[in-house]
Amino acid sequence: MKAFVNIKGAEGATLQMRDVADPTPGPHDLLIAVKAVGLNRSELARPVAKPEDPDANIAGMEMAGQVIGMGAEVRGYELGDRVMSMTTKAYAQKALADSRIAMKIPGSMSFVDAAAIPTFFSTGHDALMSNGQLKAGESVLIAGVAAGVGIAMVQIAKAMGARLVAGSSRDAAKLARLKDLGLDLPIQAGKDDLVAACMEATQGKGIDVIADNVGAGMLMSLVNAAAISSRLITVGRLGGFNDTIDLDKIALKRMKLIGVTFRTRSLIEKIAITQAMSADLSASFESGRIKPMVDRTFAFDEALAAQEYMRSNAHLGKIVLTL
Repeated sequence: MKAFVNIKGAEGATLQMRDVADPTPGPHDLLIAVKAVGLNRSELARPVAKPEDPDANIAGMEMAGQVIGMGAEVRGYELGDRVMSMTTKAYAQKALADSRIAMKIPGSMSFVDAAAIPTFFSTGHDALMSNGQLKAGESVLIAGVAAGVGIAMVQIAKAMGARLVAGSSRDAAKLARLKDLGLDLPIQAGKDDLVAACMEATQGKGIDVIADNVGAGMLMSLVNAAAISSRLITVGRLGGFNDTIDLDKIALKRMKLIGVTFRTRSLIEKIAITQAMSADLSASFESGRIKPMVDRTFAFDEALAAQEYMRSNAHLGKIVLTL
């Protein structure tokens, strides 16, 4: 089959299409004919694990497609089922996905939209709901709301009954577009006073659940905007990894500061995250209340161009390869 692999080029790591062996499903695996691949920013690192082994360096983290084979212990799936899943080695004509992490695609949803769901919505749900313990009627602030997972968080928060969804970004045009998805309070970073805006919108109480996709440079503003007994979840670090914090304010507000990532999750934890997200959001996906934002599609053989477009930060929403 054809697949894009990370290789070491003359000017650094790059992508190259190669002929590689078809994957063989393990006991719990689905073998999927890939129809669409969602791109994720971490793929720009293009890690090369084993230069001599193209199969080990196939790129990609999520995809959607049709089941064409399965392992002996798979339950609940049939050949021909349309599925979406987080996985590895997704930039390929065929891929494997653990059946316990995969999800069936709603009948009305396209493969392109389905490929935009697994990573962003699992990450967003885990941050807001499992770790942030968001309750209906509470307020949410998403720092870096124009990032892909931030867009998903806006929709998740609204679907789960948040009273107020605030979000910050440096791009005023992107903020304006997100109002149609449920962003109640757009805050332009570098121009608006984030703390004052949040306090005014909550009548001085502060924000209950804060999801930070920025990292360095934001932490104390987010702490100052937080309510008593709030939860601050650090999700992304687009602005850097190091910051300072006033521990006394954390204590006075009795805040919880929580870090999340998939990189240190066990398979059992990933299964639980997917199942929790599916339980809360499947009906919204099915009804169309939640529709992932897809910025642009590229043909499969344009994978390198698609990654460079992602690097440009011109997009708002998911970039998807189609097969």
